[in-house]
Parts: sequence; structure tokens; C-alpha cells
Amino acid sequence: VTGVTTEVCVQTTLREAADRGFVNLVVSDATASYFPKFHDAALEMVAAQNAIVASVADAAAVVAALDA
Repeated sequence: VTGVTTEVCVQTTLREAADRGFVNLVVSDATASYFPKFHDAALEMVAAQNAIVASVADAAAVVAALDA
């Protein structure tokens, strides 16, 4: 999942998708917020939940995994 307003739109999309049975990945450097500390906090919350809602990786890790 990528997008803007990490702490609202992206996080809501992740939770709704998880509730519907999707396994999610949020690309940390392909999301953003008007407030950098909110962005960081949202990603920390998602990561702290141990992939219940989503896993977190940066774009380089995603590309490396796709190339493997």
C-alpha cells in the first residue's frame, strides 16, 4: 500500500484490507504525511503489531524481493 496521509488514509486502507483477509505490505518511503512525526508514528504502530495489519518495508526492499 502506498499513498498520502499515512496516519489516516493509508492506515485505514491497511486495516480495512486486513479485516477482509488481505495480507498487506506498506511501502514506507512511498507514503507521506503533512506531519513527518505522524508518518513515523503510524509506521511504527503498524510495525509494532507484528504484521497483524501489515508488514512494513521500504521501496528498495520491495524491489529486491521482486528481483529475487
